[in-house]
Amino acid sequence: MTTEQTLKDVKKSPGRARKVGLPATAEVAPTVPVIPLPGDAQAYGAYLSFLALVARSASSKPGALDEIDPNETALLEIVILRWAKGAPMTVRQTIAMAHLGSPATLHKRLMRLRAGNFLQLQDVAGDRRVKQLVAGPRGIEYIESMGRHLLKAKRSPSSGRPAGAEAP
Repeated sequence: MTTEQTLKDVKKSPGRARKVGLPATAEVAPTVPVIPLPGDAQAYGAYLSFLALVARSASSKPGALDEIDPNETALLEIVILRWAKGAPMTVRQTIAMAHLGSPATLHKRLMRLRAGNFLQLQDVAGDRRVKQLVAGPRGIEYIESMGRHLLKAKRSPSSGRPAGAEAP
């Protein structure tokens, strides 16, 4: 295979440059296709702005979310949502949520969230054996941070496309 033929193949398949030992140059770099967004472009823009703000915030200042993984974040959000509605979950209810993992895995995640002060245990009046999960100081900090990002994304004008994407 000639070098010219290889460059043509690389333009078709950028991953091929690494396979054949060619440097990835601007000449053969792929362009990012712009996908037309069906539906409500303003809603897309708001959510994409929110994601960009969260990503930028996470990369600029390491903080609470660096300590917990996405599965723990999902668990934290569910528990905090129930707590905010005035119906805190018990530990037993939480570890029974099979869609988030096995009981042992969920218990381990709860222990990590408690150790990081994202969640705290609260006794139920009348039954000391039952423990409810409530937001801890860092859990409240997480809610406030996400809320600020949402408000900022809502205020920022957006075309409904991620930064750097151009209209077709």
